[in-house]
Amino acid sequence: MSNQDNGTSNFLTGILVGSIVGAATALLCAPKSGRELRTDLTEQMETLREKSGEWKETVMEKGSDLTSTAMEKTSQIRQTAMDKGSNLAETVKDKADQFRNTAKTAVDEVAENAETGADDLQDTVHKTVDLTADKTKQAVDQAQSAGSQKNDEVSQKTEQMAKEINQSMNP
Repeated sequence: MSNQDNGTSNFLTGILVGSIVGAATALLCAPKSGRELRTDLTEQMETLREKSGEWKETVMEKGSDLTSTAMEKTSQIRQTAMDKGSNLAETVKDKADQFRNTAKTAVDEVAENAETGADDLQDTVHKTVDLTADKTKQAVDQAQSAGSQKNDEVSQKTEQMAKEINQSMNP
């Protein structure tokens, strides 16, 4: 926009200078009397003042239009930037919430799996302890049964020996 302003300003300056130089050259080169020349110069100066006033108004209008357009565009850009910033902030917030929910779900699943694993391990330990206790009881019962049989055998042999000894002493 600055280049356009400079171009317009340079163009208007060129028109103004060119008009002045052209008018002065035409008046000075024309074969007229002093009075006619002064009258023509005065008329040309009046015309030049009117045109410069018109150009001034045109430049002021264009400058005002450009200022309004620039302010409007600036406002639009600022509003767009604010909207995009707001949208970005909302998107970041949504993504953070999604991440938080995903992390919470993952933590809950890990905790649930750990709890299930602990429960399964506890059940396995209880079953193993119960099975070991049953086998130990069976082994004790077998040992007691075997001990009882051996005790009965020893008692029988002892009785038999006692009879044999009695018989050998009492012929």
